[in-house]
Amino acid sequence: MDAPAHEQDVVIGGRLRAMRKAQDLRLKHVAEQAGLSVSMLSQIERGISSPSIRVLRNICHALGVDGAALFDERNAPAPQDVAGADFVVRLADRKPVSVGGVTKYRVTPAGCSVMEGFLMEIGAGAVSDVNFVLQTGDKIGYVVRGKLRLFVDDQEMLLEAGDIYGFPSGHRYRWENGWESPTTILVINSNHFYV
Repeated sequence: MDAPAHEQDVVIGGRLRAMRKAQDLRLKHVAEQAGLSVSMLSQIERGISSPSIRVLRNICHALGVDGAALFDERNAPAPQDVAGADFVVRLADRKPVSVGGVTKYRVTPAGCSVMEGFLMEIGAGAVSDVNFVLQTGDKIGYVVRGKLRLFVDDQEMLLEAGDIYGFPSGHRYRWENGWESPTTILVINSNHFYV
C-alpha cells in the first residue's frame, strides 16, 4: 500500500536534512544556494511543506548530491541472496514517491552506474513546471499510455501512447498532461540526477 503524501514528504524531508547534516551545512547556507527562505527549507525538511520537483532539484544542487538518492530505497542494503538483484528491479520492490500530481517509480537496477530510469504516472492536469528546466544529460521518454504535451526549447509536441521523445543535454524543456486521464511514461536519463 502506498504511503500518504504527507508521509512521503516526511521521508524526503528527512533524507534532505540527513544529507545536509552529513556535510555539516547550515540551513541558511543551503537555503541561499537553493534560492529559498530558511523557513521554507526548514518546513520541507520537517515534511510540513511539499516541494515541487524544481525546488527539490535546486536543493539537491545546493547540497551537491545526486537527486536520485531521494527516491532510492537502496540506502538500505539489498538482500544478497536475491537472484539478479544487480540486474533486475522487481515490481514489488518499486517504491512510489509522489510530488505535485506525479508518482515516480525508480526502475534503475542496482548495477547501473550511468543510466537512470523512472516510470512516471502523471495525473490529469499535472505539469512539470511552468518554467523550462535545463536538461543536464541526454533524455529519452516513451509514452506508455495517455497523452503528453512536451515543450523543448521553442517547439511544442503532442505525444500519444507508443510515441518516443529524446534530446541531448543543453535543451530547456517542460511537459504537461492537460487531459482528464493519467499519462504513464518511462524516462531514461544519461546521468544519475533525476528530480
